Amino acid sequence: MVLSDVDIRKELIDGENIMIFPLKLENVKGSSINLTASKYAWRISDNNSAIVDDKIRIPANETVCIYTEESVWVSRRIAGTYYSKVSQVSEGMGHISTTLDPQFLGLSLIAVNNPSNNPIDIVIGTTFVTLMFHYLKTPATRGKNENSASRQDLSSSFKLSDGEKEYLRKDVFRSYEGLKAAMLSSLNYEILTEERDREIQAEKQKVKEKKEFKKTFWYPLIIGLVGAIVGGAISVTGNIIVEVYLK
Repeated sequence: MVLSDVDIRKELIDGENIMIFPLKLENVKGSSINLTASKYAWRISDNNSAIVDDKIRIPANETVCIYTEESVWVSRRIAGTYYSKVSQVSEGMGHISTTLDPQFLGLSLIAVNNPSNNPIDIVIGTTFVTLMFHYLKTPATRGKNENSASRQDLSSSFKLSDGEKEYLRKDVFRSYEGLKAAMLSSLNYEILTEERDREIQAEKQKVKEKKEFKKTFWYPLIIGLVGAIVGGAISVTGNIIVEVYLK
């Protein structure tokens, strides 16, 4: 079953099945979340950086591997699928299709292909891939995820600068505890929990108003009806007694 935006927000608040940092609430859509392109991207042809003037340049007939800015963790109960954004595919970018395994942790390394005859640029910090989450009918086998955190087994083949190596060693990209601490202390997580608290209070207010309405409308009405019925019964009983007495 695909998670809706309501499900995704609920799971982010609970933190038991999904965690994301940095959390960009505006990128949560009806049944997915859009992920943004980081400044860490490399060409497949020569393993060199694909960054040109704060943009990721994908040369014609070339493939570039791009790290997302978001670090993601999912539990044994969640899997995911990655999809291309229509706006970018319509400009000539190749289709993205890969999976997010249960218990994955870290940055997503997305291979983007340019089959056209012209270079395509992706602005750093803009959304470039869509991730959909799925509930699993039964939890995956514990410890079954065979992929390293942030897929550093793959990025290690690129020509990384010392700064890039240091960046990828951050706890938020390699550690469950590091990612959780970062997400829970983020402003957007605070905003998300505040929204949830307001919804809870609004629901409590509705319940309270319903109870008050019953007290002010239904209860007096019921009491009046009961009184009328009892009064009618007493009147009928009184008439019967009078008739018997007169006889």
